[in-house]
Amino acid sequence: MRLLKSGGAEPWMITDMDETPRDFSFTRIMQYEGAMNVRREAGFSEMLDGYYTRAAQILRVKQRASATTKTVKNARDRILRKLSAQREELALTGRRDSNRECGDIIMANMHQMQKGQSILIAQDFYALGGDGVREIKLDPMKTPQQNAAKYYKEYNKAKNAERFLSEQILLGEQELDYLESVLSEIGLAEGEKDLGEIRRELALAGYIKTQRKGKEKQAESAPLRFQSSAGAEILAGRNNTQNEKLTFKTAYKTDIWMHSQKFHGAHVIVSCGGGTPDETTLSEAASVAAYYSSARGSGRVPVDYTLVKHVKKRSGGRPGMVIYTEHKTIAAIPDEELLKRLKL
Repeated sequence: MRLLKSGGAEPWMITDMDETPRDFSFTRIMQYEGAMNVRREAGFSEMLDGYYTRAAQILRVKQRASATTKTVKNARDRILRKLSAQREELALTGRRDSNRECGDIIMANMHQMQKGQSILIAQDFYALGGDGVREIKLDPMKTPQQNAAKYYKEYNKAKNAERFLSEQILLGEQELDYLESVLSEIGLAEGEKDLGEIRRELALAGYIKTQRKGKEKQAESAPLRFQSSAGAEILAGRNNTQNEKLTFKTAYKTDIWMHSQKFHGAHVIVSCGGGTPDETTLSEAASVAAYYSSARGSGRVPVDYTLVKHVKKRSGGRPGMVIYTEHKTIAAIPDEELLKRLKL
């Protein structure tokens, strides 16, 4: 009451680390420490408008995205189960050398073996020092040559399986990475238009059915546009398809490319006309990359940047999946207030 009577009331917004509004107050709330963000607003009207508008927007997006999120999570879980089985199977192929060694030992002892023999106990010249003894199971219905051939066949089968499984695991991991990036896109979607583009991306990837032919095709949205304090244009992709178009078709090879390090998020382009952007522009663009990433709720986010010419599409990868070289890293703060000032 003393604070109110003295005119000391201030508008404070309390949000989750991902900027979801949780509460508001006339005084600064200290009890959450680092668990939530507490931000002073410009005025009480702005605070209340921002709280209810943003909260309603987030709720609408979550409701409309629920079916898409479920589809992507189900696909992700299927891949996780498949990868787990493939990795277990791959581990078993590590024993293949034992089959080859058994075949070699049988061949070396062929002269003392007979058909109908079920076990061969012979010197193991593969053991340390060559002084060991190995017991090898035999098929009594096969000749010594056939038993050796059986072990060699198992060796080759495991060798081929290792190569095939390694390739399939790599593809599965890339697909898993892609689906995780789509889940990140859904979490960052700001409206139905963003969700619609994500659904079209999933349709092209074969994860959901395409829209009926009778429906009119919606125009693609443009990348998010910002202008740095120094006047440089900053562009950010809204989804994987847009990221790919922005990086490989829109941007010049001499522009700066940015992306949050080890987190899914937007491709950010700093249009610099072949020059070197100033430190402020780099910092502000890095803040854009940090905010439009799955690390939005973090205090500081490592953001990598390099020239567009050093960014390449990942071989066989889904849209937006890239590799890059010769990069530097900057620590950025996902500052929503800064982005509001820079957004065009």
